[in-house]
Amino acid sequence: MIMMQNMGDNFVYLVSCTKAEPLDGEMLNELMRRANFVLAEPCGGNGICGKCRVKIEGDAPDISEAERQFLSEEEIRAGIRLACQTKARKGMVVSRAEPLPGGMKIISEGADSFRDMERADKGASYSIAIDIGTTTLVAYLVSRESGAVIAVSSAVNPQAVFGADVISRISYASERDDGLGVLQNRVVDAVNRLIFNLQRRAAVAEEEITEAVVSANTTMEHIFAGVSPKSIGKSPFAPRYRELPAMRAEQINLALTSGTTVRFLPNISGFVGGDITAGIIYTALARSERLSLLIDIGTNNEMVLGCKDFMLCCSAAAGPALEGAKISQGMCATEGAIDHVMMENGELCISTIDNAPAAGICGSGLVDAITLLLGEGVIDKSGKFEKKLAVENALLGRLDMSQKRFLLAENSKGRVFITQKDIREVQLAKSAIATGIEIMLEEAGKKLEDVEMVFLAGAFGNYLNIENAAKIGILPKLPPEKIKSVGNSSGLGAIEVICTPGCWGEAKNVADRAEHIELATHKEFPLKFVKNLSF
Repeated sequence: MIMMQNMGDNFVYLVSCTKAEPLDGEMLNELMRRANFVLAEPCGGNGICGKCRVKIEGDAPDISEAERQFLSEEEIRAGIRLACQTKARKGMVVSRAEPLPGGMKIISEGADSFRDMERADKGASYSIAIDIGTTTLVAYLVSRESGAVIAVSSAVNPQAVFGADVISRISYASERDDGLGVLQNRVVDAVNRLIFNLQRRAAVAEEEITEAVVSANTTMEHIFAGVSPKSIGKSPFAPRYRELPAMRAEQINLALTSGTTVRFLPNISGFVGGDITAGIIYTALARSERLSLLIDIGTNNEMVLGCKDFMLCCSAAAGPALEGAKISQGMCATEGAIDHVMMENGELCISTIDNAPAAGICGSGLVDAITLLLGEGVIDKSGKFEKKLAVENALLGRLDMSQKRFLLAENSKGRVFITQKDIREVQLAKSAIATGIEIMLEEAGKKLEDVEMVFLAGAFGNYLNIENAAKIGILPKLPPEKIKSVGNSSGLGAIEVICTPGCWGEAKNVADRAEHIELATHKEFPLKFVKNLSF
């Protein structure tokens, strides 16, 4: 770490002896991006998440009003600032206020197979299935001869520093001349590292890999292919391509033999992408007699209701809060994240990922915490903290009404709270999900009790306490046996497309048949959304 500060030179000094010359009017977060100095920016540098904390050595600049919403007086005195609100100055010495979390839990495998997958002898060659999530990346090396997954490699999507959600990425790609190129290069470089890992682990030569199949949401597919997603970000939210044309590896600088085919699963709409097409394939929803619901809670939330006779789908901006992006001490599922909260023998207990000291809270922990607070009478059905808890309430001492927050954990590294604002963010997310499901059911002329199976996809669903999620309305109130976690259905669906004859045709048919409901313009959405805010 830099220990000296030379105020007379032209550089901003970052940790690990990195330095960069600031441009006129450049903010610290922009400089740090240019220097490839990774910093958490879930809101894309718009000053609304408070996550891009940095420590400035020596005389720190004056604090802005925007920063005061997120920083305590103690942090301000210690030189903590938000990088997106602080102008880069020559001679600055800057470090992260906290180390980046490591060891994020990424779901690369699915639930136990619930149906037989037909396999075809494709010869002694390999394909790669690439699942590009907004937050994570997973690549699978698949033997086309046996249909077996030979190796798996995963990583965090490096585009996350430009914003936690697709809207932030669309804005960055559309509003800067180099924005699309920067985002594409970041994700392609990361995928190339995954491909290298697969080849090394399985001792497979580059020329033995004959194709790559990409499964991703519509925005991620466009960016990976180098196609502007600008049209997705404005009404009528139409993608440039519902089905991107097949490409050659060299066209996107993918580290595969020249001429290797790269295919993209077809998208259903601007915000329901090829990853959902893959999920429909994997769960066999479109071929089933029974009415099923597929819910993929990620950075965005997509839902599909249907069977062999029809399919309705919609999307709701629910994921960022449930992945920690809009939560005061929220974090992804990494070391130290509170992942479960419960009462045992009259005492509040928590568990954390890797049993590390609590550093924040992830989505599954949020669901447990809010369910517990509701059940113990600390919050009411409107989500508000009770102003006067009974003296005998075991949780009374943890509630700080002066700052409207509740203490979840305390250790030598600090304290972790859940705030009134955090609860509101979860209410917004759960209301969006519940309203989407309600509108799809009404459009289909069905009732909730008609749904025979709910498939819960994605990492969030894998770690979620299903009963708690149903109690507070994130999941529909159905018997637990009707709700099944199916893991990374996006990647697993891509594998099935590789291995099963006829699946490409089915994928195209699914994308054509699925009817998208635009919730933002649906006449019933506002009233139903307000109604569903309550627990």
